[in-house]
Amino acid sequence: MAPRPLDQHIPIERWFARFAVQLGGKLAWLTTCEQGRSLLFRYTSHFVILAVLLSAIGLVGTARTTAAAGVERKTLTAGISAPPPSTPDDEPVLYGQGGPIVVDQVVVAPQANPYTAIPSRERRGVITYTVQAGDTLFGIAAQFGLNPESVLWANYDTLEDNPHLLKPGMDLAIPPVNGIVYTVAEGDTVESIAETYKVTPDAIYTDGYEWNLLKSGEQPFVGASLIIPDGSREFKAWTISAAENAASSYDTTGAPAARGNIGACATIPAGTGLLGTGTFVWPAPKHWVGGNNYAAWHPAIDIAARLGDPIYASDNGVVIYAGWNTWGYGNLVVIDHGNGWQTWYAHNSEYYVDCGQNVYQGSVIAAAGSTGRSTGPHLHFETRFQGTMPNPFNVLPPP
Repeated sequence: MAPRPLDQHIPIERWFARFAVQLGGKLAWLTTCEQGRSLLFRYTSHFVILAVLLSAIGLVGTARTTAAAGVERKTLTAGISAPPPSTPDDEPVLYGQGGPIVVDQVVVAPQANPYTAIPSRERRGVITYTVQAGDTLFGIAAQFGLNPESVLWANYDTLEDNPHLLKPGMDLAIPPVNGIVYTVAEGDTVESIAETYKVTPDAIYTDGYEWNLLKSGEQPFVGASLIIPDGSREFKAWTISAAENAASSYDTTGAPAARGNIGACATIPAGTGLLGTGTFVWPAPKHWVGGNNYAAWHPAIDIAARLGDPIYASDNGVVIYAGWNTWGYGNLVVIDHGNGWQTWYAHNSEYYVDCGQNVYQGSVIAAAGSTGRSTGPHLHFETRFQGTMPNPFNVLPPP
């Protein structure tokens, strides 16, 4: 007998029946078993969270699309040959070849651009800078791209060519370029000023026109402040010269004490002190400059030091000055080495030696500080030889 036509559907029906039974069993497990209910709750929670996130993303996209459409919304009416229709006063009407174009007004606030380029321009004149604690002449000059001497020359009334007269709170004039800032006096001419400060008149007329506003041939009025680019002058001495203070070994008679320097020693007989070795060691634990370097206006080096750091005798010798100094050195120690050399140690917080005391190379003579004219702890170290003040780096060992 041939099979019935419906027999071919029996396997499919059985498959559906089997699937229904399995699905029912799983649903029963999910709804009746404690573990199944927990799993069902977890899957349901995940689905709800996922649905919320997708809804939020959809809302954000819709909002952006709506905002963009609002910004670009325009109502265009073209091809009208009739007279222009009346429009509210606050709607602008533009006329084109096809007729009036009515544009809805949409106000779009400009957004700030944090990357706006600000053009760099040179300063047009002298500005004022207030000295901060820890400032040095080198540091201040570097902030403004200047040479230190230009800052000194612009502030002679305040600093008198002495960088150690700097103190916090002091106002300094800062020129726009390296050179001289000069106040015109009675009888001055551009030519005479240029000769004094070693430049040509063109430096004042041409190079300095943007600051001085002088045309060629014009003369400045009395009291005018002129900027003289690349001008220079000689420095006025501010240190105690070796000729004034113990120029010859152990001869300390008179001069320092006459100036009121209470640390000056009385006469020390020649030949009673240790003779120097002729070589020098670093007088502080750090071996680098921490302030002003050696220069014509600063014939010494400021060695970096922390408050209280030990200060060492750079060579054997005898102490010819120990105490306060009124020239800006603060607590000062001077050692004469008996061979034409002297070493000077300034701005100490304390000193541990007395007049006439012999000291050996490397012995502790003081503690670093910031006394006298100083804006922060360091050691002002000078080397002197027969009335000259050579660069200490020329005699100290490599750092």
